Amino acid sequence: MSTSDALNAADLERLAQAESPDLADAVLALLEQEEPEPEEGKAPPKDAFTFEKLLRSLAQAQARYDSDSRREASADAWQRFLAQKDVPQPARLALADLLVSLYRKNTHASRAVLLKLAATADLKFGLWGGLKRIYKLAEADHDAELFGVLAWRFDVERRQSYKHEVSGGTLQYLRRRAWRYLRHLGAAVPELYPQFAVEVLRHYEEGTSWYSVWVANHIWAHGTGNYTGGSFGIQPPGDMVKQRAFTEAWKRSPDALMRLLDTCMSDPAARFAIQGLRKDFPESLRKVTPAWLDRLARRPLASAHDFLVETLQGSPEFHQSKLRELGLHDAVIALLMSPSGKARTYAIEYARAHAQDLSAERLVELVAKGENDVKAFAAATLEKRNPRELGMELLGRLLPYKATAAFAAKSLEQSFDRAELTSGFLRDMYLGTSEQLNWAKGYVQSKYAAGEMPVAFWKELLEDPRLTKKPYPVEGLVVKALSSYAPAAIGPEWLLDKAAHPRIGSQVATWLQRADSLPGLDVEKVKGLVFSAKHRHVALALLGNRKLFTARQLTVPWLLALARRADPTLHDFAHRYLLEYVVPADFSDTGDAAAGLERLFELALGAKQPVPVRAFAQTYLRCHHPLIGPEQPESKSYEIKPKAPRKAYTPEKLWPALFDARDDVRRFALAVTRAELRAWGWHTRVYELADAEAKEIRNLAYDALLRAGEEGADARYVLHPEELDPVKVFSLTESTKRSTREVAVELIRRHYARLGGAERLTWLMQSADREVGLFAVRLLWEKHRPTHLPEGWKPAGAKEAPATGGGAPFADVPALREFLRKMLFGLPPGRAKEAREGEVQKRLSASVAKRRVIELVRDLGLEDESFARVIAPVLGEFTGSMAKGEWQSCLASLVQLRTAHPSAQLGGF
Repeated sequence: MSTSDALNAADLERLAQAESPDLADAVLALLEQEEPEPEEGKAPPKDAFTFEKLLRSLAQAQARYDSDSRREASADAWQRFLAQKDVPQPARLALADLLVSLYRKNTHASRAVLLKLAATADLKFGLWGGLKRIYKLAEADHDAELFGVLAWRFDVERRQSYKHEVSGGTLQYLRRRAWRYLRHLGAAVPELYPQFAVEVLRHYEEGTSWYSVWVANHIWAHGTGNYTGGSFGIQPPGDMVKQRAFTEAWKRSPDALMRLLDTCMSDPAARFAIQGLRKDFPESLRKVTPAWLDRLARRPLASAHDFLVETLQGSPEFHQSKLRELGLHDAVIALLMSPSGKARTYAIEYARAHAQDLSAERLVELVAKGENDVKAFAAATLEKRNPRELGMELLGRLLPYKATAAFAAKSLEQSFDRAELTSGFLRDMYLGTSEQLNWAKGYVQSKYAAGEMPVAFWKELLEDPRLTKKPYPVEGLVVKALSSYAPAAIGPEWLLDKAAHPRIGSQVATWLQRADSLPGLDVEKVKGLVFSAKHRHVALALLGNRKLFTARQLTVPWLLALARRADPTLHDFAHRYLLEYVVPADFSDTGDAAAGLERLFELALGAKQPVPVRAFAQTYLRCHHPLIGPEQPESKSYEIKPKAPRKAYTPEKLWPALFDARDDVRRFALAVTRAELRAWGWHTRVYELADAEAKEIRNLAYDALLRAGEEGADARYVLHPEELDPVKVFSLTESTKRSTREVAVELIRRHYARLGGAERLTWLMQSADREVGLFAVRLLWEKHRPTHLPEGWKPAGAKEAPATGGGAPFADVPALREFLRKMLFGLPPGRAKEAREGEVQKRLSASVAKRRVIELVRDLGLEDESFARVIAPVLGEFTGSMAKGEWQSCLASLVQLRTAHPSAQLGGF
């Protein structure tokens, strides 16, 4: 509770000064409220002995075994708490002074507040201090009224002291003190004793645990002596006056006993008063007035009612025929609800003879609240009356009671036509007790065929606010009844609203989804509901039902806007719907299919299109492609028939997309390109794809080239061997992509007859990639070795002799040497790696290029002895070169060759 909302002592002071009737309730509220948080900067020190710590210390003190120790520990705790100056005290501690000031004020309003608080308030510190001081003042002032209520409270609360902050020892002391005061009063001023004793007795309530009380048992059974220093464990005796304390004091006047009988709240107290009056003042009982008897009849006490009946039966003046005239008719009728069986029997006899005019409402009350004998009387009386005069509402109220259920059901079914039982009445029965519900179910089933009851009845029943408190089982019955109506008859708008119902929504949604027609359902409203989490599921299901809404009603722009949504539920629905139901022409404002396809390509490839939109458009175009469409999983799931012509998929649109930075765009273009490359006539441009940044695009080029001539290759994009371009293939060996260079080398190896030649190999030897250059030297030796070399010769590592091709082999070793000599002497400046990669535009010098070729032929000679014999003389000639780098490279190569092949006769120097 915030500080501004909390009650405080000042609030109570203002109410007290104004003698407000709300003061007692305000005090009760203050006792229940939590202590407000201290204001900023006014919090108590961390080691402060707070009120909460005080309460814990007092509880611990009460747990001690020794009474002196308990008392000392409690006093120390209070002194420690009250001695603190920097710890704020709870507002309720100010109640003690407030209550004492109210007592001293002694006005009717102030005493009313004190009496209410003494009787009902929780015994908490603050209020307790005030009540204890008032009790002592009441003793001193001989204030019987306040003494009585406080003595009673101390007596009954002793048994429940564990519920209060006040200890049981304190309450035990105070109730013993209360009896001591009464005992002294009876001895000293016997004429006052009955008055004070009655003020105590009249507060005991029905349900009091008489074994645990002290004061009351002393008043009416002190003479038994069955008590100890702390308990008086007996039940109220049968003879309440035999062992009562101060018998002679009770004989002085009947007034106290008459007041007790008038105001007591428990049956033992009433019996004590009646027995005392009968024994000591029988003449007073013969002089009672009808008004006093009427008051007695209103008391809910069996003893009082028995006394009343005995008084009425014992006097001719109170014969039943005279009771109405005496004004006791209503008093006797009130005895029909008496806890006394004797009183009820008297009242039933009287009602049968003199109260046949009891109202139907009163009879219904007796059936509902009376004992069995009264129920039977009231039911019999009702059955004698005309059902139509009783009315259907009253008969409906009689259905829950066993005594009247059969009569009420028969009357409703036989005395009223079906049309007379209104929908409001039947609705009340459905929402009433289980007996009323069972009758209503049976009645509707017997009187109405399925679907005959107006649908409005079931809808109103489901809308009734009473149903929210107890929906089961009525909701299920309503749903079952509505299932026999067509959705159109129930109302599409109403059903759509109920589709979000937490309990019946799923069933309602099923009705909507199965409907073939929902006339009057606004498509725009349904479209708007897809953005509501509660309605989205059913709204999407309705929009996806082609029997209810066409694609034209949904509109392509709306579906595309939905596809742009980040929510997967929304864009997945739009994606599926557009694929399954929308034709290319729908994407055009003019209805032209070609324009619609152009729009789709813009959506699929556009630079500013969001991913969900691109994904849809790409999937749509794939599914509607005549060749690849049937292969798509979406086409198989939705049974999509391709609707786009092949001519719409042009290379001008798709070729640039192969080089797009977006993965999805490339994948889409790749899928179409595989199917259309040869049809476009662009298959000869496949070499361009080999240098693409994306691996999947390069793989298309690799497949198209490497599978050339392969059986079963896809002719739609794979080249024929005769379509391989030697210049372009050799150009691929200079690619910045290692995988592309490797593919080019493999192509040259596979198709050397078409692509190769010694002169081309010379160009290849100049590659900045050493592996490519070495491959060229090896291929030169494999393909162009002299024919007179030993039959069956094969290069190192090969399993069989290589086939010649790509130009005739050299006629003899001198011819091959002459070729190598010309190649080395005439070698132009080499191609630098940096120039190939575009980083630095320069060329290598001829000497550096020659040195690289020398190293390549040397490496092959180190592997192959025959080649070493051929190349050694040529290298020997170069040792005489004027270029330092050339002769040094040749000399080093010869030394390495001789070391590698010591048995070979290698010339050269």
